[in-house]
Amino acid sequence: MLSGRGMGRVLLCVAFAPTITASAQVVPDDPDFPLQWGLHNIGQVIAGQAGAAGADIDAPRAWSIHSGTSSVVVAIVATGVDPHPEFSDRLLPGRAMVGDLFDTRDTHTTGTHSAGIIGAASHNASGIAGIHARVRLLPVRVSEGVIGTEASAAAGIIWAVDQGADVVLVPLVFTVGTKALSEAVQYAVDHDVVVIAPTGNTGKNEIFYPAAFEGCLAVSATTNQDTLSPFSSYGLGVDLAAPGQDIWSTWPGGEYGYESGAAAASAFVAGVAALLRSYAPQLPASQVIQVLLDSSDDLGDPGPDIFFGAGRVNARSALELAPEPAIRFDLVGALPPTIPPGMAISFEIRIADAADRVDADTAVVFHRGSSESFSDDLLTPLGDGRFRVELPPSPCGSTLEYYFAAQGLDGTLVVDPLDAPTHVYRARVIVERMLFHDDFEQDRGWQTTATGGKQTRGHWTRVIPAGTSAQPGFDYSPNEDRYCYVTGQHFGGSEGLTDVDGGPVSLISPLILLDAPDAQISYARWFHWSGSGKEDFLTVELSRDDGDTWMLVETVATGDEWATHRFRLSDFPDVNGNELRVRFSTEDSPNDSLTEAAVDEFLVQALSCAAASGDADGDGDVDLDDHQTLVGCWRGPSLESVGSICARMDMHPDRRVDLLDFQVFQNRYTGSMD
Repeated sequence: MLSGRGMGRVLLCVAFAPTITASAQVVPDDPDFPLQWGLHNIGQVIAGQAGAAGADIDAPRAWSIHSGTSSVVVAIVATGVDPHPEFSDRLLPGRAMVGDLFDTRDTHTTGTHSAGIIGAASHNASGIAGIHARVRLLPVRVSEGVIGTEASAAAGIIWAVDQGADVVLVPLVFTVGTKALSEAVQYAVDHDVVVIAPTGNTGKNEIFYPAAFEGCLAVSATTNQDTLSPFSSYGLGVDLAAPGQDIWSTWPGGEYGYESGAAAASAFVAGVAALLRSYAPQLPASQVIQVLLDSSDDLGDPGPDIFFGAGRVNARSALELAPEPAIRFDLVGALPPTIPPGMAISFEIRIADAADRVDADTAVVFHRGSSESFSDDLLTPLGDGRFRVELPPSPCGSTLEYYFAAQGLDGTLVVDPLDAPTHVYRARVIVERMLFHDDFEQDRGWQTTATGGKQTRGHWTRVIPAGTSAQPGFDYSPNEDRYCYVTGQHFGGSEGLTDVDGGPVSLISPLILLDAPDAQISYARWFHWSGSGKEDFLTVELSRDDGDTWMLVETVATGDEWATHRFRLSDFPDVNGNELRVRFSTEDSPNDSLTEAAVDEFLVQALSCAAASGDADGDGDVDLDDHQTLVGCWRGPSLESVGSICARMDMHPDRRVDLLDFQVFQNRYTGSMD
């Protein structure tokens, strides 16, 4: 709900003269686009109901004006977001406000469904099309299932704002408007962020939180005939309406599905807001909101009303009403999350002409490492609006911060991110090198042990799982991977038939030799416990002396879903040694419950301040023996293969062995090539 905006309000027209009239249409080749009536309604039948032509957000004509840039971030504060093929390459590292901080996978479907509406890839002859197909998505999980808490949602909003989100979508509803949640919405407003939430799904005259808070756009849901959806909540605080019934979008597990709800409608508004912020980055959030309101299609009785607010959002009209910026930044590829210590790096960005032409002599990157003040360097023009960015060497362990700026020929200054230097791009200065990676598609020597004598069963086994309600029917790994380690229920059948009894049963990793001062370990795990007796857990431990002593990493309670966890060895400063093993254990002792566990995608990455030396055999010299190893690794074994010595040959650290590594090897060679 926006202050002063509701039934009977007077809309304040933004004083911008439209400079573009969109008559052309851009229709993507994504095969499921005809199912997306909310983007383009030509009267097609959806779920047995013929639509009304034009009851949509007019996406094809909007795209003929602007299809988006990658400089805008939309945070989805909800149930988590699965890394779907439609947007996984633009899914930023997020955060969970409950449970594992790093596990942002979807615990329901709401977050992933919303992400597809906003930012699914388009023009790729696959699946669906998103409203803003180049937007970057920031997942913020605030629930363990479909329901979160006001406190976790408030924390999620604030965290998303602090990470530089331009739009925050909260596709959740709460019956209680807590002070913390209200303050989080205001925090976003104060930091120039557009906040959007659904009215609710009761079909009654009531608006839930955070949509009911001042400063949050409250969105009701419409049908493919431009009527209010029967389930949609409504009331005096409704600001906008959007398609929300029978919406086809992305689902967890790489799938697609229909969902109905005001949450889907709020995702449509978030997508249009992101497209508008990309098109006119100079507009503050308050003016973005005003443009959305003033450009909407009035439905129902003339003027604002309790069902549709100002009207159903219209992407084409919003872009036509907004003023073009002088120039516009666009990221050509993914920005580097890490930078090798002491090495300069370079990458490309694009600066596009819009209402003005960019003055190439003013395009700069501001950067700082360990110093408190920013330095600036000119960008190198490459033609066709492309520029090469060069960042200087930085010391290991520091964080390099940077942002871009340029002027149009008329003198208008534009920066990226939009509010730089308040928010900037960041890269950690450290070397990441793969030491060990196991997706369990092959047997790589894990040990399984059990104690408790003949009564112990439910041992760990590497299989393609056959699931029950207590055990996964699929592994965690994406794409074509199928195997994982599970306890006894891997045969399927009835619950408890071969589950863990007695124990503990343990799964122990192969020996991993550490050759760096720190390492990061990550894995996926599943755990189920049910019963009336003593509660069982999955415990994860580490050893740095080849299993002589163990340190507890985490204790996992029942969750009935795949979840990920990661930790760094430096989190355990009292544990020393370079002979690493990790152990997963569970038990049912006494035997009075149903207990099952699974593990997949185990990864160990070395973190150090020095790249690989090229001394593959460790004899202190970079010589002919090492050269033979280099030749064998060149475009050969993957650096992700278990125990691969090729990781030591990645001297120009980019997770592959290629010509760049050969050039470094030549400079370091100390022996004879005869």
